[in-house]
Amino acid sequence: MFKVLESLLRLYTRKEKPTQTNTLEILKTSYQDLSRLAQQIYNHAEKAPYPYVAKQLRLIAEQKHLSAGLLKNEILKSGSQPEESKSEVKSGNNNWERITRDLEDQRELESQLLRYAAILVEEAPEMSELLKRIVAEQAPHRTSLLDIVARADPQANLSGL
Repeated sequence: MFKVLESLLRLYTRKEKPTQTNTLEILKTSYQDLSRLAQQIYNHAEKAPYPYVAKQLRLIAEQKHLSAGLLKNEILKSGSQPEESKSEVKSGNNNWERITRDLEDQRELESQLLRYAAILVEEAPEMSELLKRIVAEQAPHRTSLLDIVARADPQANLSGL
């Protein structure tokens, strides 16, 4: 919460307004981050020790890909091309570490999208609303990941990279 307030304060003290270029960059960055997290969760589904967990993770990854597709469409409408993330997909030594990483990345993504939505609220309100909608649609993912983490045994499958 503090990070969101801090970034908003910096934005308003600089008196900068987002430009079309900034809006496009925000969309591209959001697309990359969302796509990277979707791929990361999908990779973790493939390593999940239980079919139920794998199924839940695949469902989350698919929903993230759909949300990323909304951003991709907006980028394409602007006449630009989305770029794939150059960030490395993160992993862990066991299911608990992997899902904990996914949960942390989910929280960071939500915070980032909300910061971007606040930046775009005046200049590009429709894009701000899109980002807020994506965050709202992603909220159940946080709950599902938290449930999986709570049920996971941190000592299980230590060698299961």
